[in-house]
Amino acid sequence: MRTGGLLGLLVALLTLPVAPSAQAGDILTEMSAGRKYALQSKAASDEAGKPVCASAQTEDAGNQAGKLRARTDCGVPGSLGARETFTLHTGDKGARAALRSEANGLYVSAEFHDTDTHFGMLRARQDGSIGNWEQFRTVDLNDGWFALQYTFTEGGVSRNYYVSAEINSNGGDEGLLRARATTTPGSWERFKLLRIDSPSRPPAAASTPKRSIQALTWNTCSNNGACAMNEFSDDAFADAVVQRAADARADVIFLQEFCEKLAKPLEHRLEARFDGGADTWDVRFAPIQHQMAGTKDQWAQKSCGRNRGAYGVAIAVPAGNTWYEAVELESPAGKERRTALCAAVPSWAVMACTAHFSTGGADYDDPERDDQQAQASYLAEQAAEYAGYRPVLGGDLNASPTMTPEGSSVPVLQPLYDLYKECDQPANRLTTANHKLDYIFAPGTATWSGCALGSSAANPSDHIPLSGTVTLPAR
Repeated sequence: MRTGGLLGLLVALLTLPVAPSAQAGDILTEMSAGRKYALQSKAASDEAGKPVCASAQTEDAGNQAGKLRARTDCGVPGSLGARETFTLHTGDKGARAALRSEANGLYVSAEFHDTDTHFGMLRARQDGSIGNWEQFRTVDLNDGWFALQYTFTEGGVSRNYYVSAEINSNGGDEGLLRARATTTPGSWERFKLLRIDSPSRPPAAASTPKRSIQALTWNTCSNNGACAMNEFSDDAFADAVVQRAADARADVIFLQEFCEKLAKPLEHRLEARFDGGADTWDVRFAPIQHQMAGTKDQWAQKSCGRNRGAYGVAIAVPAGNTWYEAVELESPAGKERRTALCAAVPSWAVMACTAHFSTGGADYDDPERDDQQAQASYLAEQAAEYAGYRPVLGGDLNASPTMTPEGSSVPVLQPLYDLYKECDQPANRLTTANHKLDYIFAPGTATWSGCALGSSAANPSDHIPLSGTVTLPAR
């Protein structure tokens, strides 16, 4: 850990232009590539008898804003918009989860303070940390449906309530979702989470001449209380990344241990610092996940804490990027499901991907490092699958070039070395206190130059930034 020498860093940051951390109308979660779901009710149906999905009524005002109602047809392609789209989030490794609306970026609360007919009403309205009113358990009803169970505690007494979709309700609240049923769940209390898939293929890549790209990778350690970055304000965090990007003259930035809501502040800071102005950078994010308890294929995004959204990886690319995709990596059972994130830059014919592999070795998620090697194989193959694009990969892969799985002689990262050329070959300088864990790979036909480590003197993370210039042949 290197936390000394911060005075020099702060002096350097004072030279940066001032830029807002967020702009009016920004939803700080809109650049996330995490799994998205629709919430389907068994009880509710449209006039044709089709099941409907819950909608967050963000056009309402006052204490009605964001209330959830089962009212939108689930079966018609294109019928589900942002108001019917939710993501799952967890702060306790999948035991409970919170729903977050894509329409306004707010968590759904069960409002138990209201003692009238709206007791337990579900509203997408919480902008702070996830609390008890925002967390539910999924209860498998063994018939393909599940119940959403909230726990309300008052006066030291806890009581469980199931969410109901109030069909045939009076007073203009048809289909309102309320956490209010205390008996065995019936049809009003039966729900499904339907995964909403994003477009599967990027746009066509352009034909380009030979091109040189400056790439930077850095594990920012923003979720680790032992790292200085964890305590930085949003602006100070963005400034620290921008300073290292300026030092490396970076065109593409790979980031790990990143908090989702830092993406927009970083994007604005990059645009303020570098020539080109507004709308010249895009910062995308993908979460690391936990499997929801009692489910087979429902995954909740790991919370980053400090009201910074989910925890995962991010990538900063030119604003010509219009397509990005989370690449979920198979991970040890019962542990964090790690991820990669790929973003297309069509005008460069480059697919830039960042990744953070599972921790390996004794007393860690993957003690024998088998899953790490499988993650390397999958990423190596997946990155090469985007037709017409040349992969450039960066990240914290949590293994050194020589580490091998238990009982194997093949290094963990050999699948990547078989297909790609790494920035710091053969020097393999250490990017943490004891190991090289951070990498930037490019196709074997590319050439690297100027591969360098950032200064460790004023480094607020437990990883040292790695950067280099890759020259890609014409395509």
